[in-house]
Amino acid sequence: MRSLVLASRSANRMRILRREGVDFEAIEAPFDDAAEAPQGVLEQNAMRIAQCKARSVMDTFAPRCHGKLILAADTICEMNGHAVGKPRNRHEAASMLQMAFRGAHQVVTGVCILCDQRQWMFFDQAQVTMEAVEIEKLHKYIESDLWQGRAGGYDMNERLADGWRLHCQGDADTVAGLPWRKVKEYILQIENECQ
Repeated sequence: MRSLVLASRSANRMRILRREGVDFEAIEAPFDDAAEAPQGVLEQNAMRIAQCKARSVMDTFAPRCHGKLILAADTICEMNGHAVGKPRNRHEAASMLQMAFRGAHQVVTGVCILCDQRQWMFFDQAQVTMEAVEIEKLHKYIESDLWQGRAGGYDMNERLADGWRLHCQGDADTVAGLPWRKVKEYILQIENECQ
């Protein structure tokens, strides 16, 4: 496989790539996705932000990226008809989780892969149902600041490990921020096209 640059320092995305035995270099994208309020069609918005991340890494770190696949992703949730990204403060984190407790919500991860001035964009989605937790447990979580940098204000694996009840329909890696099965299919296709 061609060398890979992950346009992210996301612990989840790096964990998924390591789990799959992928050799990669992680570079934090200079593009500030937190400044981008989700708007428009969820899937298109997630892919657009992933594209901005990938291009910002490719443009800023051109010598390090030359001849490599650039992989970027962005995850957005839709809760009760509202598109939500990463909470900016404790109040937003609590609000997002309160919305999540009211029923199933969609999690969309948009992906962009760049190779030799060509790009591929796609998305995957999953549905998550989160059961409400006791108010004390919610307050403790909000005060821990573990919600920071997390779409929808939570990390599914961390919350499961903490005893929260979540159910996922779809690929759990999509909820974690990198739909590996789809990414792998595209990488195999790209490898063939970029030889």
